[in-house]
Amino acid sequence: MKEIVLITLHGMGRDGGGAEALGARLGKLMGARWSRVAFHPVDYASLLQAPQDSLWQAMTQRYALDSAPIRTFLLHYLGDAGSLEFSAHREPASYLAVQGRLHQALLAAWEACGQRSCPVVILAHSLGAQVISNYLWDAQHRQYLFANAPEHMPPQEAFGALSSLRRLITTGCNIPLFTSGLEERHCFTRQPSDLIWDNYYDRDDPLGWPLRPLGSSYEWINDREINVGGVFSAWNPASHTHYWDDEDLLRPLADALNARTP
Repeated sequence: MKEIVLITLHGMGRDGGGAEALGARLGKLMGARWSRVAFHPVDYASLLQAPQDSLWQAMTQRYALDSAPIRTFLLHYLGDAGSLEFSAHREPASYLAVQGRLHQALLAAWEACGQRSCPVVILAHSLGAQVISNYLWDAQHRQYLFANAPEHMPPQEAFGALSSLRRLITTGCNIPLFTSGLEERHCFTRQPSDLIWDNYYDRDDPLGWPLRPLGSSYEWINDREINVGGVFSAWNPASHTHYWDDEDLLRPLADALNARTP
């Protein structure tokens, strides 16, 4: 029976990968204790990729477009973020589908833990940080997936609303890019009151930002600067894709999981 849950949320783009390699690295660091972890990666890239591919095909069939690599990068990376924000406010099907993938992972983790409220750790990269932030906000404000949730949820529903969340770890977080134009920015409520949020960023990563300057409701977050990547990526924007294979993240994550596993 599992003793703790690790949920991962990937970032922007076509590839929701990285979780399998992450699990292998954590297994080496944690040894036998890794078997006590209910590891559930959430893949939502597949929900957004098909319409993006269709749009790119329609564009290139009708028009001659230069800078194809840059265009496809922007379409698949920034397109994910823009599509989810548009969906949340206008046509919620895609937004709800992404949130539903996370909810399904939590329900699977509930079963893996023997239908008990085991502590939950969430690791979210890039756009995944916005996904989990929205999910927690929705759960606390009873909207979208939680619109019909009762005030006092039964244990399984409460677990699905992340009542057992003990640590949130974000990497390459770009929440400031979504909220920079707002005069006031509000974080979800810190629940439980001892919830730890560690936000890892690299100063060379233009898509990874500190969060405390967003406003007073973000002051409880621990912004942690690290230098990720190898000789060809540590000093430039390519560092954005290397958080999950860096020791400065892996060891604190393994320690957090070890602290909860006997």
